Amino acid sequence: MPTNPQVKYDMLKRLRLADYITLSNGFCGVLAVFCAMRQSFFMAHLLIFLGYEFDRFDGIVARYRNECSEMGKQLDSFCDLVSFCVAPAVMVYCAGFNTLADQVILAFFVCSGVARLARFNVAAHLVPKSAHGKALFHEGLPTAYAALLISTAVAVAEWTGYLTDLSPGVTLASDSWLAYHPIMTAMLVLSALMVSKRLKLYLDGAYSIPAVTVIIFAGCWSHSPLPVGNFL
Repeated sequence: MPTNPQVKYDMLKRLRLADYITLSNGFCGVLAVFCAMRQSFFMAHLLIFLGYEFDRFDGIVARYRNECSEMGKQLDSFCDLVSFCVAPAVMVYCAGFNTLADQVILAFFVCSGVARLARFNVAAHLVPKSAHGKALFHEGLPTAYAALLISTAVAVAEWTGYLTDLSPGVTLASDSWLAYHPIMTAMLVLSALMVSKRLKLYLDGAYSIPAVTVIIFAGCWSHSPLPVGNFL
């Protein structure tokens, strides 16, 4: 009876420079989760932002060195799952939004991010590309953009001291365990935008996102110039 010959797959030998940059994104995501669990939301945001920069840079390196591969595509999706789906959800949970209703919404956010990443892997070739091979628009809100919106909001709330007012929240139920925080509606909106087919986002965050981030935290610093050690 014929049998399929055993094929050895040496993962380490197949990894390229772009793949190591991608793994750096996942590493930042894991550290962001740990920081969020320690209530250090500002550092968690910085790590998610750094993960975004690695995620952006790995594509540039892959195209420049012609290192695009199926391995790199799968690594990119799994690292994005950690950095841009799980990490921001953990941030929100550890910030005090941890009722049963909140947990369901956060789980829905992560699942929407997973669906968005899977759709990107399957249908990315259908999106028109520029002469440099870059997509002309995003179909649905990218997980990285959603994660940065969430992590920035939590980090700013921590910096300005508003987080302590938000975490108890205004609830719609007398039982705190079953309570719903109305602000969590924003998570539902972001979840829907990630899986939307109608939304075509032409924004390129390569320069706009870092610029907006600097402006936001410069404003926070002018409002309350706290020592960096307060966020470690």
